[in-house]
Amino acid sequence: MLRKLAKAVLCALVFGATAIDAASVDSAAPALVVDALPAEVQGWVDVVSASGATPALGVAIVRSGQPNLLFTAGETYSGSGQVVDVHTVFRLASVSKGFAATLCGLLADAGFLSLQQSVVELVPGLQLADPNAATALTLERLLSHQTGLPHHTFDMKLEANAPLIDLIQSLPSVRPACAVGGCYAYQNVMFNVAADAAFGAVGSFFPVELTRRVLVPLEMNDTSVGREALIGGSNWARPHVYARGGWVPVEPKPTYYQLPAAAGVNASIGDIATWMRAQLGERPDVLPLPVIQMVQTSRIDTPGELLGPQWRRQRVRAAGYALGWRVFDYAGSRLVFHAGAVQGYRAMIGLLPEQGFGVAILWNSNSGVPAGLLPRILDRQLQLEGPDWLDLNRLQIAAQRQVHKPRGEGVLAPRCAVCGAAASRGPRVTAPTKSMPYGMFAEVRSLLSVRLFDAPTGAGPQSCCCRKGR
Repeated sequence: MLRKLAKAVLCALVFGATAIDAASVDSAAPALVVDALPAEVQGWVDVVSASGATPALGVAIVRSGQPNLLFTAGETYSGSGQVVDVHTVFRLASVSKGFAATLCGLLADAGFLSLQQSVVELVPGLQLADPNAATALTLERLLSHQTGLPHHTFDMKLEANAPLIDLIQSLPSVRPACAVGGCYAYQNVMFNVAADAAFGAVGSFFPVELTRRVLVPLEMNDTSVGREALIGGSNWARPHVYARGGWVPVEPKPTYYQLPAAAGVNASIGDIATWMRAQLGERPDVLPLPVIQMVQTSRIDTPGELLGPQWRRQRVRAAGYALGWRVFDYAGSRLVFHAGAVQGYRAMIGLLPEQGFGVAILWNSNSGVPAGLLPRILDRQLQLEGPDWLDLNRLQIAAQRQVHKPRGEGVLAPRCAVCGAAASRGPRVTAPTKSMPYGMFAEVRSLLSVRLFDAPTGAGPQSCCCRKGR
């Protein structure tokens, strides 16, 4: 009996000690951290898509030392059944300016030109009304919108299909808003002179030089320049306008494609992820750190940007323009940012260089709803509490209504991505159906002569009075 009792006590001591050791080991082991960001963003993208806010969108998130997070939703054009993927190409519009400025930075780093060089030296024959422009207009001032011209000079004429050469030759007739270098005024037509400056430096056209120095080394195989390159592909997102309660596909307008350096680049969301990593310094073999610092350093304050949409009003404390990039103080963090807008396309890209973080959003409509994804993702990364920039409750209600309505009905009316104003519905156009091939949209093609949702800045519909730059 005593022997049995002793064995029982011994077993209790042994197994008790084992249990304690195991518990101590478990408590010392690091807890498995689950990355919740992919699931959260996927949920937000799904709600935006289901609400009918846009026919298609793509979202890219890059984080230092981690794989790309890529999200896509929707169809290349409404009713087609062709699903958008990470290689589907969208227009970048004014996000192209970052590409042009980076190319000029690379040419400067290689000694082909200087940012302090007179643009007139590189582009002989260029004239402005300012008599000091020949010496005062440097490439640096051109790329940071310090040309002295009024905001958006000749944009309206460009949208009326005026030839670019006529507009450039008319520059001497434009009364300056200030002396060259004396103020900030956003430009498209004048900014495109950067492409001519690059040609003057190396004797090669902008698309060729961009491809050789940037796109090929970074293996950005989906990225191109020009309208023909976009529509000649097999996987591209058609632009859409809002008409008769739904999204109607139209042909890409050729107007801003006259400005390859200002608004002519096309890219997929997968390629934009590669571009963001390069801009964050992960590809010094292609974009050396001095070039990145050159193009991302603010040159002039732009306080007007603080009066943009609500997320800027509440988050952005200071704003400036670098070379082809905006630079914001976003709740205490440096945000390198740009957006783009032309008829039927929107693009946004934001980088937090100190965190090795980047987010980009591309979509093929004039809706401002998807724009709420950018501040929401930035807030998530910076752990900021605040408003629901997406207004998820409203989107979820819209998504539920979409389930019970025929295609093309019940779609959220687009809103200006800058000021949030609701869009008008435009002309009454018969929405396409699944059985109707894209090439037979006769009624849709007739929209080419109608300036739907094409405000002077490209920021939103004509019913919106907002004229802010991207």
